[in-house]
Amino acid sequence: MIKRIVTLLLTALLTAGCLCACGGKPDAAAGEGKLNIVTTIFPEYDWVLNILGDEAANVDVTLLLDNGVDLHSYQPTTEDILKISTCDLFIYVGGESDAWVDAALQEAVNKDMVVINLLDVLGSSVKEEEVIEGMQPEEEEHEDGEEAEEEEPEYDEHVWLSLRNASALTQSIADALKKTDPAHADAYQSNAAAYVSKLQALDQDYQAAVDAAPLHTLVFGDRFPFRYLTDDYHLDYYAAFVGCSAETEASFETITFLAQKVDELGLPAVMTIEGDNHRIAETVVENTKTKDQEILTMDSMQSATAKDIANGANYLSIMKNNLSVMKEALQSDGEEIAADNRQTGVDENAPEPESIDGSETAVSTTDGIDVDLTTLSSTMVYAEVYNMMVQPEDYTGKTVKMDGLFSSYHDEQTGKDYFACTIMDATACCSQGIEFVLTDDYVYPDDYPEEGGEICVCGVFDTYQEGDYTYCTLRDATLA
Repeated sequence: MIKRIVTLLLTALLTAGCLCACGGKPDAAAGEGKLNIVTTIFPEYDWVLNILGDEAANVDVTLLLDNGVDLHSYQPTTEDILKISTCDLFIYVGGESDAWVDAALQEAVNKDMVVINLLDVLGSSVKEEEVIEGMQPEEEEHEDGEEAEEEEPEYDEHVWLSLRNASALTQSIADALKKTDPAHADAYQSNAAAYVSKLQALDQDYQAAVDAAPLHTLVFGDRFPFRYLTDDYHLDYYAAFVGCSAETEASFETITFLAQKVDELGLPAVMTIEGDNHRIAETVVENTKTKDQEILTMDSMQSATAKDIANGANYLSIMKNNLSVMKEALQSDGEEIAADNRQTGVDENAPEPESIDGSETAVSTTDGIDVDLTTLSSTMVYAEVYNMMVQPEDYTGKTVKMDGLFSSYHDEQTGKDYFACTIMDATACCSQGIEFVLTDDYVYPDDYPEEGGEICVCGVFDTYQEGDYTYCTLRDATLA
């Protein structure tokens, strides 16, 4: 929906913009007479430079996404649109994130522009995004009163992370450059062939590393944009989200599943993609048995900056570094760990126990409280609340004390107000909440905390049915 709105806005913008631009190309470009190439993402930009070789000094090459904004969040500026409108060669990915491109191309000033859509070049080898076991699907948003329509397939846009795709796309770009600038066609073809040889050599290094590795599974506590890479070498993977997901918080079920997979397979590392936020991966490690896995980062090249390029970053060097990281992730004594589990008869797929390491339990107290969550660490509180959600019958009728953050919700349809105590896990990555109903001694909102304020509540655990759903609540509750 957001992308459709942006496309409509761009259409209006371009219509207005072209009234100013239809006199021809900008003066600088016309005066210099240089070939003008616009790319959306860093891999395209670097491939172009390698094909141009020495001719790069005589060509204007623009990278639109050069400030750290990734493909899924990028929205073009008016200046970006005008650059595209007047360029000789425009290269873009072509997935859902590029929905704005059609409107930009419709109003192009240069009608001889050559356009390369990476997904179109790759054709049937482009993969649909897949939600695999343990992965958290995205929540679908629909406007009020709008029924969910059958959606078109959503394709995985991260085609550049396959070295084999990179080879095919490099040749396609070379062909377009030969057509656009035939005077230098031989040089472009020679440069492309030399670069493809380097890509193919690195591809062989990846295959050799996978063939020699004792492990063949990666676990990502993050989005997973590397499906093309793992499919090339027949690696298995588990991840929190699909590659194009906008989700940032993983459910406890997802965290638990990934942690169990790390334990089951004896993996030495949990993977992330580039960026500063590794909270999900850290939480996965915290919920494994040994809690000693490394957190390793592979670079998906979605947030490259002009500064990175100035410092020498290039596609091949990043993919070589990814290979080094992958080698480390696939080397382990995990086979021994898995064997130990089989010998002791451990059910590796069993759900997490109420106390992950057995050192903490929510014990009864002398003041009539059956389950006191205020005495536990944040990780254990989160696990205990999760148990309440999946096994409510074990807690029904027990007096529970918990502290957390106050949240409220008003349902317009029923006219009811609902209140909850929300708790976070150890890294503030994930949250769970339990509703509560205070006794009649409390008046809302006067006697309640401020939204998001700290709260300590004590009540009798119970469940109730509303529509098709069962909800957990603390009834006859009081504030401690």
